[in-house]
Amino acid sequence: MPRHGVTDFLTAFQDVTTTFFSVETDLLVVLDEQGDIERVNPAFEKILNRPEREVIGRPIIVFVYAEDFAKFMRAFNSIKHAEPFRLLHRNYGVVAVRLVAYRFKKSVEIQRGFLVLRPVRA
Repeated sequence: MPRHGVTDFLTAFQDVTTTFFSVETDLLVVLDEQGDIERVNPAFEKILNRPEREVIGRPIIVFVYAEDFAKFMRAFNSIKHAEPFRLLHRNYGVVAVRLVAYRFKKSVEIQRGFLVLRPVRA
């Protein structure tokens, strides 16, 4: 089976010691099979002012601005033309992001989701 750049890119998420996870400026999120957050990278923590310990085990959807639920869900259908949606910042307002890559991978034991969210610069 041929491998694609995105496949290799997302495979890096499986190794929690990967330096790339720590230095990437996009928001990287690892989800469990229920859509709850298992891990986020430092960019997620910094941009949303939400330490990893406070988001672990919480559904990703609770961090999506309520008026943008539909945009968030549509982003998975057409990633190339996905509209930005807003995530809730811990202390103030919202942060606009765009889903730029995702993958749902099922192993024998568990299914995981991997999301790459890019902040939208005004």
